[in-house]
Amino acid sequence: MKLDLTNEAYHARPEISSSDVKAVALKSLLHWKNKVYKSSVAFDLGSATHAMLLEPEKDLIIRGPEDRRGNRWKELKLAADIDGKTLLTESDYDLAQAMAAAVFEHPVATMWLKAPEMVAEGSFFADDPQTGVKLKCRPDGFLPKLGIMFDIKTTQDASPDGFPRDLRRWGYDLQASFYRRVMKLHGAGDLAFYFICVEKDAPHAVCVHALTDEYLAAADLKVTDTLHKIANAEAANDYPTGWPLCNVIDLPRWQTAQPEEDVFTDF
Repeated sequence: MKLDLTNEAYHARPEISSSDVKAVALKSLLHWKNKVYKSSVAFDLGSATHAMLLEPEKDLIIRGPEDRRGNRWKELKLAADIDGKTLLTESDYDLAQAMAAAVFEHPVATMWLKAPEMVAEGSFFADDPQTGVKLKCRPDGFLPKLGIMFDIKTTQDASPDGFPRDLRRWGYDLQASFYRRVMKLHGAGDLAFYFICVEKDAPHAVCVHALTDEYLAAADLKVTDTLHKIANAEAANDYPTGWPLCNVIDLPRWQTAQPEEDVFTDF
């Protein structure tokens, strides 16, 4: 475990991360190998909320001008980048602060976040024995005595019915399985994994989610399959999409259902 790695240094390392696995599983080897990092307002807002929750003592977030126009923003942004901090507009800063405050009001989330043993954004590394692939993970929070780790998600819908849609769309199940695999190989044991989800819109409702053993087992099969694909691609130096040369699109299933036959009754 490394506690002194910056986020930039961690991402610069060559080991395979959960983001790499998700890129291959949800898109293709080609998309993963040629990925280009792009910052965005949404990304900065999420990073700011994480920093306010996980490392508030470091004061990593700066409340900037009202908007991003003009030289004033450019100058402040350059200074923030040099200092390793995130610059937000006034409204985005206030939004991140409101989301963080809502999470701290959740009894389970705040218990974990304020636990003396909580390791925030520690970097962990391991070798996968099945594929030989070198792995890395950086859980938002790790509590070794409780045997759990968690990840913070900012989302539009944190509800029990809404978040599972994001889970499937963004491959969060693969992330949970991957993190558990790396931590177990690292020697941390068989950890429970939780998502602390907070909604972006007021009142910033919060819900903590966990996956069933069945869900995690299915995700683990996908992770194993994906790591094999990555290992084979690296060995062959070949990163295809896996798509057909010419794809044929069929009529959706919901349009192929035959309507019930009209029933006529003779009188």
